[in-house]
Amino acid sequence: MFDFETAYLAMASRDARFDGRFVVAVTSTRVYCRPSCPSRTPKPENTRFFGLPAAAESAGFRACRRCRPDAAPASPEWNVRGDLAARALRLIAGGAVDDEGVAGLARRLAVSERHLHRQLVAEVGAGPQALAIHRRARTARLLIESSGLPLADVAFAAGYASVRQFNEGVRAAFGCPPGDLRRGRTAAVLDAGGVLELRLPYRAPLAAGAMLDLLAADALPGVEEVTGRTYRRALGAGEVVVAFPDPPDSPAATLRLSLDDLRDVTAAVQRCRELFDLDADPETIDAALGPLARARPGLRVPGCADGFEMAVRAILGRERSAELAAREGGIPGAAALRTHSDATVRALARAVNDGSLPLDRGADREATIAALRALPGITPWSVSIIAMRVLGDPDAFPGDDPRLLRAARRLGIAGDKKALLGYAERWRPWRSYATMHLWAESE
Repeated sequence: MFDFETAYLAMASRDARFDGRFVVAVTSTRVYCRPSCPSRTPKPENTRFFGLPAAAESAGFRACRRCRPDAAPASPEWNVRGDLAARALRLIAGGAVDDEGVAGLARRLAVSERHLHRQLVAEVGAGPQALAIHRRARTARLLIESSGLPLADVAFAAGYASVRQFNEGVRAAFGCPPGDLRRGRTAAVLDAGGVLELRLPYRAPLAAGAMLDLLAADALPGVEEVTGRTYRRALGAGEVVVAFPDPPDSPAATLRLSLDDLRDVTAAVQRCRELFDLDADPETIDAALGPLARARPGLRVPGCADGFEMAVRAILGRERSAELAAREGGIPGAAALRTHSDATVRALARAVNDGSLPLDRGADREATIAALRALPGITPWSVSIIAMRVLGDPDAFPGDDPRLLRAARRLGIAGDKKALLGYAERWRPWRSYATMHLWAESE
């Protein structure tokens, strides 16, 4: 979080670069806004700053209807950090509190509920339950404004236990009943196939074409497909299609979801945000990478739809993974691969199946990387890829990848592996992004 003077200056100058990094709460109106909100600048004595919208809501403020601060991309700080608070925020965003309760979240993080609550309040100004409530309200608004779903269906899809709780939650967060959020809007209705269309905002710039080219080169036949600027893949029993308009009329991708259970909407949206790294801060990253980022400003590090699937693919490689997917109709789950012929996959599956090796954005990165390195036969390259795409580590660097060295030579950066590893130190803590740029250069 920024000091008061810096935050106030950013807000007074309507600097959109700070949107999502903090929100501005006005005590005289009890409304909180984006820093870039065009509303009249409040007096300093009437201004408070919060790191997250949920913290402002916990303090009794509601979201501005004009600038919609709750719809901004999430703060990139929490994706970069690997500490307890950051891990908790990523798990809450993925629905951990709705699925397992605060007690289950605390168990996954190996801390007490009290310690978790205290840590989150100290770091972001809101406890896990308040953060989960904000998540439900944000999802509800997305579905109210972007779909023609009946409001009762929206309530349960967003994770509310009842319509009454839904009405109260939306009113508390946005200062009006759910119907008012939809009034006057032209909403897309679920088509005959049950497809729901939503928008995924991001921070510009975004090198969508280069990112999709890299995903296409690694696509698993029968599971995912890249056509032009559109990505399609199976997700559970449904399907997701993400399109990046060229040129975009606004910094947002279009998401089309086909799901059997609408209660999976929030988790699917979060997975897609992680899959395309939509909460990243490209200006900060590109500035740190310097000349390397000039050809493809805003290039992101793709995540994955399923952590175990991605780990198996990193171990087996594209050809063997494709053979497995063709034979099984996709990459099977951990329970099914405990007896796989490859010893490393077998060890991975057993560790994931017994719960000793979590493979998601909420995992302890250092502990998980150490556990991966202990698997028999796993390569440093595979560990780096898993760290980068499964754990969301922004600083992973598969220095033994020949494509990186080939690109480094072409760019005049380094002539051998040792020199490349030394040069890459200047890219910390964004070496995962440097990897993407080097891979794109090597194609």
